[in-house]
Amino acid sequence: MKKLEVEIINLDHFGRGIAKKDKPIFIDNALVGEVVEIEITKDKKKYSEGKVINYIKKSPLRVESDCPYYDKCGGCDLLHLSYEEQLKYKENKVKEIIKKFSGLECVNKIVPSVQYNYRNKVTLHVNKKVGYYQKKSYDIIAIDNCLIADNKINKLIKKLNNIDLNTINKIMIRTSNKEIMLVVEGGSVNIALFDEVDTIIVDNKVLKGKGYIINDVNNLKFVISPNSFFQVNQIGMFNIYNQVLKYVDENTNVLDLYCGTGTIGIYLANKVNKVLGVEINSSAINDALLNKKINNLTNIDFKLGDVGTILNNNNFKADCIVVDPPRAGLDNVAIKNIIKINPQKLIYVSCDPVTLARDLNILSNDYNVLEITPFDMFSNTYHVECVALLTKK
Repeated sequence: MKKLEVEIINLDHFGRGIAKKDKPIFIDNALVGEVVEIEITKDKKKYSEGKVINYIKKSPLRVESDCPYYDKCGGCDLLHLSYEEQLKYKENKVKEIIKKFSGLECVNKIVPSVQYNYRNKVTLHVNKKVGYYQKKSYDIIAIDNCLIADNKINKLIKKLNNIDLNTINKIMIRTSNKEIMLVVEGGSVNIALFDEVDTIIVDNKVLKGKGYIINDVNNLKFVISPNSFFQVNQIGMFNIYNQVLKYVDENTNVLDLYCGTGTIGIYLANKVNKVLGVEINSSAINDALLNKKINNLTNIDFKLGDVGTILNNNNFKADCIVVDPPRAGLDNVAIKNIIKINPQKLIYVSCDPVTLARDLNILSNDYNVLEITPFDMFSNTYHVECVALLTKK
């Protein structure tokens, strides 16, 4: 492939360095001001992609990663930046995106989390040893330790690499603050080897434990099932939930859309009058109802169905709506029905600042966007979460 010497002039929203010859070139693991020799790995009409084969001039902001798999693994994007610089990058990224796509300039300082050992869920692929997929590939990079995984997970990875895994295709490990779940696909394990694991599931059969684990924190209990959505960074999750809690007024009725397993609504329940959660995933609703039961809550309920359909046929009088949609953001039906319900407050929890900006641009016809706060939920990656507060005009 073609080789070039280029200077990095900016970072894109995926953490890649940008160089320019006759067209933009996007380069992993490259920082502004660096001069690098690259090999072109993809050449399209409007852009190219390249990989660094030699650093001719390094940035003073570059740090050496402690991860031995960083140059191959697809899990992290920003380990070559100090955590302080990662936060600056993410905050500026949100400001640029929000201003570009919605014209707003109300982004607060980013709320940090922790850099390492925060992930409470990993999916491991198996080829004699466990590992992650190589970036942009299905080749498996065998690992013995993951810097961003919970220490309980890393202890289990070491144990897994010392047993016969030949019949196994995939292993998922999930942890709570006290418990561990092991989910195995395509084979079997000797459960006697895993005394420290609370729940073991093999090919959808529960061999040990309840089939779920419980996260017990702040006097609340949250069920974590094999396939249910639960934020992978507990510290980041509660930073976001506390922001939402701060925005919600006491003794109000809250409509919690895209509620998943009901964690946000349950976190708000003791402050507000009533909560109604809406979610399209049936297994998530089952977990939400179990969460309601184990927390002894009587002022929260959940409905299964599409958000747009439920809103269109809903008589719940909401003073405040909380939305936490998937990466695609809100669809037009949901936005129309939110405006129709006419809540005094709308709190938007977003995992993609681009779709957030798009939706705020529409919602700002009826609502004032007071502030947007970025949160670091996925340290060492380019991802960033946001919480936006809107009030009725």
